[in-house]
Amino acid sequence: MQVDDTTKGTGIAIDLGTTTIVGSAIDLATGRAIGCVSLPNPQSRWGLDVLTRIEAIREDGRLVKTLSDATVGAINEIIHRLVDRVEDIREIGVAGNSVMEHILLGISPEPIARIPFRPVFRDAKRLKALSIGVDVMDRTMLYTFPLVSGFVGGDAVSVIFYLGLHRVDSPTLAIDIGTNSEIILATRGRIFATSTPAGPAFEGGNIGCGMVAGRGAISEVRIDGERVSVETIGSVLPEGICGSGIVDCVSALLASGVMDRSGRIKTRDELPDNLSNRIEESPEGNAFVLYRSARKKIVLSQKDVRALQVAKSAIRAGIKVILKKAGVEEEDIKRVFIAGAFGNNLKKDSLVNIGVLKREWLDVSIPVGDAALEGVVRVLGSEEKKREVEDIARTIRYISLSGSRPFEREFIKNMDFH
Repeated sequence: MQVDDTTKGTGIAIDLGTTTIVGSAIDLATGRAIGCVSLPNPQSRWGLDVLTRIEAIREDGRLVKTLSDATVGAINEIIHRLVDRVEDIREIGVAGNSVMEHILLGISPEPIARIPFRPVFRDAKRLKALSIGVDVMDRTMLYTFPLVSGFVGGDAVSVIFYLGLHRVDSPTLAIDIGTNSEIILATRGRIFATSTPAGPAFEGGNIGCGMVAGRGAISEVRIDGERVSVETIGSVLPEGICGSGIVDCVSALLASGVMDRSGRIKTRDELPDNLSNRIEESPEGNAFVLYRSARKKIVLSQKDVRALQVAKSAIRAGIKVILKKAGVEEEDIKRVFIAGAFGNNLKKDSLVNIGVLKREWLDVSIPVGDAALEGVVRVLGSEEKKREVEDIARTIRYISLSGSRPFEREFIKNMDFH
């Protein structure tokens, strides 16, 4: 990372996700990473997705400040976990979707949920971090990434900047998987972007035993014959299952025949002994036991599977629509970048198996971890890079999926795991 010669001290980069907030501390003089921390977004108390939170704000305008204070509180906790001396922090950069950036700044995002779905502001913001309650010195500046539309925000711009999509010639896809999954297509000097209402399943939200991608989260699942094994982040006893583990688990259940392509978890009678012993049957649908001990049981339920189906179908449908709008065929895609706040734990093979990605894209798919966070890291301490980011935002063509019949048709068509 290049920084201005005069810059010294610490920079804080924040990926302000709907479900998860991730922060990283950087030595501005050297670009060296000091640490990284993630926390659940406390706004989830008022709704798991942005539209539910906007509705809550519409009903009670005072909630804007409440949600803003909760967000700032989480950022303060991240900062204090990352650094010992807040006096050393010179700059904080934040990228989030449009609703998250509005709420952070105490600005009502209500217009985003009304036709024509426009944000109150689009430009990048530069202000004193202390002015919104961040626990830093008066001189510490806050930079928020520019927005593209009501539903494509600074996090998508950060992904484009970090991956250099504004410089590619051959058709390239980037999918930032999260509660609001951004799909970006770069081709022949043009950039198209859209956002799909995937829901929080990919980040462990709205999942019975779900959790953020932290210590103790099941991140990998293997079924070898009738033997089931799991791996956790930190190689400790399981506490829950995160997004990458959910995708991996569903992929493994499909491959082993525990689940059919419609997403139905089979009954005990349909499975061999060792696997059938892991099935818990109920009128609401079956569940598969991933881990059981005297103190903890972690299952993937039929409801959890349906939540993932909705999320994956929304992404697949969004990809179909954006390719058609740009006049690009699926076989023309040369690279597919897979980004997400859950880092590099997500396996591209599993994404192919559940139908998010085409099998033909397997060899050209590249997991890139939290690209939105890395984009913020790269602008810290550099006015030149901030101007580049702002130029990128102005060139992006937004593709709306709201009320789109092609999107609705593709969404229904791609609901099964195929």
